[in-house]
Amino acid sequence: MRVILHRTAQIWKKEEGFSLLLVFLLSALFVVPFLRQWFPGLSSVSLALFILLLVTGVLVVSESLLAVLATSLFAGAAISLEVVHRITGSDPFALWRIGFATATIGLFTVVTLLRVFSPGEVTTHRLVGAVAAYLLVGLTWSYAYEWVDTAIPGSFSVGASDPTDVYPPLLYFSFVTLSTVGYGDVTPVLPAARALSNLESLIGVLYPAVLIGRLLSLQGGGGAPPPPPADPPPQRGFEA
Repeated sequence: MRVILHRTAQIWKKEEGFSLLLVFLLSALFVVPFLRQWFPGLSSVSLALFILLLVTGVLVVSESLLAVLATSLFAGAAISLEVVHRITGSDPFALWRIGFATATIGLFTVVTLLRVFSPGEVTTHRLVGAVAAYLLVGLTWSYAYEWVDTAIPGSFSVGASDPTDVYPPLLYFSFVTLSTVGYGDVTPVLPAARALSNLESLIGVLYPAVLIGRLLSLQGGGGAPPPPPADPPPQRGFEA
């Protein structure tokens, strides 16, 4: 088991792991939720993907002892509480469950961004990693919205959706806000929810323009920022 975890961590730490992460996120965020309306049994698949995502976060941050301890604590608690919630149907520790998941995925997002912008050549895999980090931002905010709505019921007005199924509408709202589309069918009502949505929309505007634009410019320039201009040579005075 230890060897398997070590080899899996090495795969995620390589730049090629960004492409695998992107495929994983697209499947977990869009493909599986889309198919669940026809195949209800995929709920167990979504749980497995959720657990795998948290375990991946632990593996990626394993270079720092403090980070891996914090992430392991958050991920272990989130996985345990999520499994208990799915098995028993009760959720007395909802705030803790959602909070631990938010913290784990948030740390995973930060580490992914640090790896994308680490020194070295800007490859296509890094550009893919920037897109994956963008999706992780949307996922992190969806959990943050769910935490706020659990702590302060009525923080969001969720149109005609089933009020007992909070997570899918808020996941949808998160990416609508991140992409600054704003259809208006899910709206933040209370101040905490509005503050979070404003911050996410600001990130959604600045992220593609600043971060991904910077990566593209570095890739076009050979993967490294241009060297600073050389100082002009000192000018000599006129000799008598």
